Amino acid sequence: MHRLINMTEDGFILVFDVGSTKLKAGLVSIKDFRVYFKASDKSEIYYPKRGWAEQDPEKLWSQIISLSRKMMEESGVKKKDVLALIYTAHMAGVLPIAEDGTPLENIITWLDERAAGLPEELWKGLLRIEEYNLFKLIRFLRITGGAPSKTGKDPLSKIIWLREYEPDIYNSVYKFLDAKGYLIYKSTGNIVTSPDEANLTWLADTRNGKAVWSRPILNMFKLDEKSFPEIKDSIDIAGKLKKDVADELGVEADIPVFVGAGDIPTTAIGSGVVEEGKPHIYIGTSDWIAAHLSKRKTDIFHYIGSLLSAIPGKYLLIAEQEIAGGALEWAMNILGIKEGDYKSVEEAVESSEPGSNRILFLPWLYGERAPIDDPFLRGGLINFSLDHGKSDILRSIMEGVAFNIKWAYKYFQKMIPPQNIINIIGGGTLFDQWCQIVSDVLEIEIRRLKEPQYAGLRGGATIASVGLGIYKDFKEAVSRYAIDKVFTPDNNLSKIYNIHFQEFTNFYKKNKDIYKKLNTY
Repeated sequence: MHRLINMTEDGFILVFDVGSTKLKAGLVSIKDFRVYFKASDKSEIYYPKRGWAEQDPEKLWSQIISLSRKMMEESGVKKKDVLALIYTAHMAGVLPIAEDGTPLENIITWLDERAAGLPEELWKGLLRIEEYNLFKLIRFLRITGGAPSKTGKDPLSKIIWLREYEPDIYNSVYKFLDAKGYLIYKSTGNIVTSPDEANLTWLADTRNGKAVWSRPILNMFKLDEKSFPEIKDSIDIAGKLKKDVADELGVEADIPVFVGAGDIPTTAIGSGVVEEGKPHIYIGTSDWIAAHLSKRKTDIFHYIGSLLSAIPGKYLLIAEQEIAGGALEWAMNILGIKEGDYKSVEEAVESSEPGSNRILFLPWLYGERAPIDDPFLRGGLINFSLDHGKSDILRSIMEGVAFNIKWAYKYFQKMIPPQNIINIIGGGTLFDQWCQIVSDVLEIEIRRLKEPQYAGLRGGATIASVGLGIYKDFKEAVSRYAIDKVFTPDNNLSKIYNIHFQEFTNFYKKNKDIYKKLNTY
């Protein structure tokens, strides 16, 4: 690849990471991928009805402008030193826009479950497997590598919902965008999406390491290919930054804006693990286990699948779970712990014994995806008594998330080579105790990257740097990353956790019908 930027030069990539709870902006060095300057704001997700979760696109854009201007002014970085711009954002969102680019409603985010059970024809038929129509499932798996879940959280389900329940909006749609695609459009005027986002619509043929809109799947649901963006590789340039936008952001006009990738594939790059079959674990608001692969793999029985990754021609095998750090934040609020007072949390967790004095926490606060696809599942504290306190509850949350990760990893590890060390990233991993718990529960060495909470910003800058030709490939780029700390499992604690893990999975098997009854009447 032609090197557009000389590595001897200093320079930064302007990266925006739009999460479900926080919006981050960073100026990331092209030399060592450290986030030298940063700014953040709270992501505003609205819940207008039960099961709905939306984000105002215009408010989001205003936050982007405000964060960038603030960061550029306070950092003192010269405009000429910002070499490119890239976005990453929460995935599986749907934003319908008119032909003039006006949003027709709020972004329907990945958390939204209003479309549960859609499209109905996917669940009907005499021959079914895991509730899917057998023949339609086979077709989906062959072409797309996966299928929409019954939770309604996938873009296809949301688009069908719009057609059935908001036909006036549906009939006015020019394009369906994801959150990242909208920000790219606002920046460049171009309408594009990345292979991973196209993949997650379950409307694209993802064979042969690339994404192409699938006419057979589109025709199955009477959808028009013209309603969807052009698909370009993550390392491609989506367009040049418009002058009026550049003035608002505080950077130079015409710098390249890269296609980028969604939060999961971008963070996967930021984990520093890009080699074939090597996994990483992420603990943020949600959690996941993921690994880059050359071939698509799917475990439909445990909801582990492959998305096209940010590395052209590669897939990302992933087992995603809905709630991790989100459960801890919820508990902090309930227990009266000041927002952001993580030092108190760490001290409390340290004061509780491993095993949380025999409490089990179930982190299924918003349903679950892997290794079971159950929208009715909810969280709980099991076996607590008057003898337990705040510290036991907080520790049990970290342990419960670790048990959930182990539950998914039990099936995930069968699809990759044997491992003796796993990288870990995400804001939740700033807790030493949480990293150690994961190591003890999984019985494997855990390696935490430096600045694990900025994996998304780091990954975005890496994608742009490879796209600029600063590095010949991703392997060369991530060699610049730094390791912070390594956690080794304690065999004695692992024995305790194995007992708790067994009861953790037993509880689901014995009580899943109760959850369904309580959440469907």
